Amino acid sequence: MPIDHKNIRVLAIALIKNKGKFLACAGFDKLKKQAHYRLLGGGVDFGESTIKALRREIKEELGANITSAKLLGVEENIFNFNGRPGHEIVYLYAVSLQSKKYYLQKSWPILDSKGEARAEWVSSKDLKGIKVYPPVATKYL
Repeated sequence: MPIDHKNIRVLAIALIKNKGKFLACAGFDKLKKQAHYRLLGGGVDFGESTIKALRREIKEELGANITSAKLLGVEENIFNFNGRPGHEIVYLYAVSLQSKKYYLQKSWPILDSKGEARAEWVSSKDLKGIKVYPPVATKYL
C-alpha cells in the first residue's frame, strides 16, 4: 500500500469487526518512532467505484469476498509518514466477509505484501495510545 507523495490519493478502506475487535495491520513510523494500526483496503483506480475498489482490495489482501459493505463516512487525511507528506480522501466502509474462516483466525499474512504485513484482530481496549488509521475509523471502533 504505497503512499503517493505528490498527488491526492482516493482510498476505499474496510472496517471489519468481530467480537469487539477490528481487523488491521500493524505499522511503524520510523521518524516519529510511533506504532500504529491501519485498516485494510487501498487505492481506487481511475474509472473504478469505491465499492468495486474495496472488493478488489480485500480480495487482493486477504483472498476474501465481501458480503456486505455500508459507507460510514468520507474523510480528508493530510499527514506525514516517515518524514514524507501524504494526502488522501478516504471512503470508510463497514464490511462483512463471506467466509467465516477469517473470523476464526488470530492473524494471517497480507497476500499482496510479500509476507511483510499481517492482518490481525485488534481490541480497541488494547490500543493504549496507539493510533488507528485512517483517523475517521476511531469513532466507529
